[in-house]
This record gives sequence, structure tokens and C-alpha cells, in this order.
Amino acid sequence: MKWVLFFPRIIWKLWLLCFMIISTIVYFPVVYFMIVVLKNYSLTFKTIYKIWSWSICIAVGIVPRIKNKNFLPKDSNFVIISNHSSQLDIVVPYTRLNSYFAFLAKEELKNAPLFRTNFRGMNITVNRKDMISGAGALKECAQKLDEGANLLIFPEGTRSRTAPIMKPFKAGPFKLAVENQVPIVPLVFLDNYKRLQGGNMWFGKCGPGQSRMVVLKPIPTKGLEKKDISQLMHDAHQSMESFLRSNIKDYPKKG
Repeated sequence: MKWVLFFPRIIWKLWLLCFMIISTIVYFPVVYFMIVVLKNYSLTFKTIYKIWSWSICIAVGIVPRIKNKNFLPKDSNFVIISNHSSQLDIVVPYTRLNSYFAFLAKEELKNAPLFRTNFRGMNITVNRKDMISGAGALKECAQKLDEGANLLIFPEGTRSRTAPIMKPFKAGPFKLAVENQVPIVPLVFLDNYKRLQGGNMWFGKCGPGQSRMVVLKPIPTKGLEKKDISQLMHDAHQSMESFLRSNIKDYPKKG
């Protein structure tokens, strides 16, 4: 069966890759002007980023949907935490989230020619193997929160190769939320691991279809301290894992 799907999947992936590169090149001059010259990150997010992300989804047949959008706090900025199973996790949120958020992403994206501009103040990068870089990235994240922006962070640190099962969470996002006393908002991707499976270029699952995002109830951090971070991290993981298990038909059974 894998060989039957091999060529259609490769063609779809190549089309996605080509369209992403072409669209990024087309929008690059405007993005450069708005980010580097005007430094208007919120306007860039609400216009160019939305057009870019929607054009990609439409071109490859991805249909983004979001549920419980009303759970997003309106009286405070916040830290969004999401499960991470696909490169699409970086594209799809722009289509349905309307308030500017900054991504915390791997440092390699900062060195990519076309993506470099997008991380000049708009987003934040981190070297996952360097503790000093990690501390610096969290400081930048705190500054973004002070400026009124929201953040979107993948607490697993990198894509899960066993998606939809999540990897253990890292403490950084939770430490950040507690130190800044802002709520944590879990955002669950239900389909992206099937739309474009991470870690398997040749035989990985891929193809058009819906991409569902579900906002879970925000987790308050008011009054929490450093000693509460471990429990907070555990509770968030359990909440998201339970939702994935209940809403994905082919989620692996325990035992």
C-alpha cells in the first residue's frame, strides 16, 4: 500500500514545497518593508501573514478550522502551547488566530535566507542545545509579553516522531507564563500529523483535508510560583493528551 501512495504523496509534497518557496519570494519585499522598515508587527501579522498562510492552504487543499476560539483571553495577553507533529503547525495558526503572536522557533530558521527577515523582531529563535541561548530566548519572550504580544510555543521542543502521541514537555513555556503571571492557552492540532507527517519525507502521511485546531480552557497562573511549575506542566500535558486521545480515532491505545 505504501508504494501505491508513494508517487501521489511525493507530488503533493513537492507542490507544497514549491508553492511555499514561491509565495515567500513574492511576499518578501512587502514583508521586509513592514518588518524591517516600519517595524509594524501586528499589521504584518493581520495582513501579509494571513494572506500567505491562506494561499498555501488553498493551494494544497488544506481547510483550517478552529473551535472554542472564544476561550482566548480578551483581558490579557497569553502563552499558547501546542502539540507539534508537522511543519504545518507553523502555517495553519495564522489563518484562524487574529491577535498577533510571536513564534518561538528553532534557530535554524533564522539562518534560512527567506525566513531570516521574518525573525527580525517578529518572532524569536532558540538554540535548543544551548542553555545560554535558551535563557536569552525566554528573556526575549518576556519582552514580547511586556509589549502586549502573545506567544505560541511548542513545549515538546521539536516535532513528535510518534504523533499523535506527544513527547514530554519542557519547562520553559510554563516558567515564562508563571514569571509573567499570564494565562497558558492549550491549542490542540488534531489533523496536521496526517496532513503532513513529520520525520518521514518519503513515506510519511500527507494530503489535502481539514486541519482542525481546538482551543482548550486557559490555565491561569496568577499567584503561582516557581515551585508550581512542575505540576502546571504535568496538568497541561495530561489535559492535551486526554483531548487528543478522546478526539482522534486512530490514537494508539494504552498497553
